Amino acid sequence: MLFFIFLKTSTIILSVVDENGNPIPYCAYTIYRDTLKIGGGYCDENGNIKIENLDFGSYKISIEYIGYESKEIEINLNRSFVNLGKISLNPKGIILREQQVISSPPQIIYEQGKRVIRPSQNIANLGGTALDVLRNTPGVNVDNNDNVEIRGSSNITVLINGRPTSLDVSEALKQIPASQIDRIEIITNPSAKFEAEGNIIMNVVLRKTSDNLNFSLNSVFGTYNNYGVNLLSGFSREKIRLSFSLNYNKLNFPFKLYSKRETSNEEYTSNGYMTREINPYGIRLNLDYNLTSKDVLSFEGNLSHWGFSHLGNATTYGSKNYSTDFVFDIGGINSSLYLGWNRNFINSGISYSVRTKNEESYNLDKDSSDNVIDGNKRTENGPIHHFRFNLDYDNKNLAFGYLGILINRKDTVENYKYYQSDFSLTSGYKVDFYRFTNAGYITYNKNIKDLNLQLGIRFENTFREVDTIKRTFSDFFPSLNFSYRLSNTNQVYLNYSRRINHPKPWLLEPYEVQLDQITKQRGNPYLTPEYINSFEIGFQNLYLNADLYYRKTDNNIEQITIFENNYFVNYSENVGFSEFFGSEISINLRRSKFIEFNTSLNLYQLNVYSFTKRSSLSYDIKSSINLLFLQIIGVYNSPRKTSQGEIYENYYVDVGLRFPYKSFLFIFSFQDIFKISKFTSVINSSNFYQYQQMSKFWPSFNFLLIYNFQNFRKISKPKQNVEEDMEGF
Repeated sequence: MLFFIFLKTSTIILSVVDENGNPIPYCAYTIYRDTLKIGGGYCDENGNIKIENLDFGSYKISIEYIGYESKEIEINLNRSFVNLGKISLNPKGIILREQQVISSPPQIIYEQGKRVIRPSQNIANLGGTALDVLRNTPGVNVDNNDNVEIRGSSNITVLINGRPTSLDVSEALKQIPASQIDRIEIITNPSAKFEAEGNIIMNVVLRKTSDNLNFSLNSVFGTYNNYGVNLLSGFSREKIRLSFSLNYNKLNFPFKLYSKRETSNEEYTSNGYMTREINPYGIRLNLDYNLTSKDVLSFEGNLSHWGFSHLGNATTYGSKNYSTDFVFDIGGINSSLYLGWNRNFINSGISYSVRTKNEESYNLDKDSSDNVIDGNKRTENGPIHHFRFNLDYDNKNLAFGYLGILINRKDTVENYKYYQSDFSLTSGYKVDFYRFTNAGYITYNKNIKDLNLQLGIRFENTFREVDTIKRTFSDFFPSLNFSYRLSNTNQVYLNYSRRINHPKPWLLEPYEVQLDQITKQRGNPYLTPEYINSFEIGFQNLYLNADLYYRKTDNNIEQITIFENNYFVNYSENVGFSEFFGSEISINLRRSKFIEFNTSLNLYQLNVYSFTKRSSLSYDIKSSINLLFLQIIGVYNSPRKTSQGEIYENYYVDVGLRFPYKSFLFIFSFQDIFKISKFTSVINSSNFYQYQQMSKFWPSFNFLLIYNFQNFRKISKPKQNVEEDMEGF
């Protein structure tokens, strides 16, 4: 009897493409039996749809996507497996606004093993950067220093179009305008197929074009001298697809500052302001060429300026009353080249990037008469070279490959002291950082009806040299991914992986520098990598993700602040281990054609075992609602413990408005509309106490104007042949 029932169910697969045969990602589909809607969802980023567990009988599948005519497919299921092949959608010239709302994908989609965020649906942050989008993303925390954490981990590897960048996490995200992003993919427990570095992988996929001629131009203007212009253009025909982007942005984020420091015999209080300036601009080119029907060559080139600044003024009161002008400015040229080849199951690529860095930081302490009483300056310059080569084979069941990574960083550091009327050089040194990794992996994937099992093992050998201090690390990194499909869109899963976090090069510099009258900073070249064992178990579909997770980190790297010889000294150290476990529930619902709601609750416990055990129970709530052209986002981060103190609660509300008109899109966004956001932290050590608070200047809003143009080949229709423009929102 059970065997008979099994024969009565069927699986359908198909792929949705445009008129040129290019995949259409995240198109919407709905399944009907007679006139009754029985299911639906969105295809993946490659346009693929898989529908399982359908009883034999007659069905209708409706497929929709922005800018294309909807298509209905009628099918009579009488066998267990049906492959409909490629389903082509035709572009159209007139788009109903109501239809745009229906066919646009949700802001957040939960797929197997990853979370997909689409910034184009986040209108409250579309005029900012990728970092601004993540501030309001479920499961992601961005603190007052722009440090990014996902489920309590800052060990994040950022990929751009699937390839690593030479910039650090926050640096990379600040340089990417939100309007140029197609989607952000977050993988919370990567398999052995991925590079072992990074407990979390974040892949930022930039927008490309797939139509004959297409461009999008947007400009943003905002308070506090915020402005920018971004252009995306593309062309495709037969064997060639070309995408080209230009951008120039100047973004400013001013803050008010207050701090209080106490030692056994002294107390300092400071008031002032600080402005963060970000100035990314550059050019990027993507080219795909179909050499044969099986061979595809890919090229990507990027030439851009990266940089940001912190500058401000603060007045300090204590035994020494003085005001301080401080500047931290860093930036340079970031260039990269990538050449890839893909043939059936084989993929190979080689990339090279070089980033120049020009860093200058200084502070001038002045008395009440504006006379300079002390000053320090530090400069750091030098290139960072990244070279990567990969060769992979993946036939869906068996995958294996090799990855080689070379990183070389050469820095020249100079320290200055203020004498009389100018800075004078007091000391200098050079740092030569070199790291080379050889890695190989193998994974095996097996589907048994609704059960999917993937086993993997990765081996990495890493050689590291900082000046004359050499270290070698050789490790195995296993992974297990288990999932069981309950229905077409519902599944349960269990994942395990072992990962590594190599210390950042600047943490390893074996020197001490003075930052101001009372603060110093030094590196530690003997830091060892952190090793992470991570587990997840949960339930997932397109609209819901609910899971439990546990992560144990050995050789914990912590930022330590001590009071030593009348200075506050900052440095890093490996201290014991930590445990991080919690539960996250995220929901994304579209209740009607005009309403979308998503919310998340992340409850987590952190235990740090070093000299003593420290525990912290915290939670975060993030919610947003889209009502036709209005979006409201609310965020609440509860208080949480740190290695030496506590971060206080923080909450705010952002609002965005969107007005489409023909090929134009007008967006107005307001950050922290109720003026309630504050970033507050405390350090409470054995011999000193420190309280710091930052609050944004208010009001803060942006105005964004987007113009989309798409020109298609002539389309045959009854009684007419026309070449039409379309609205592309």
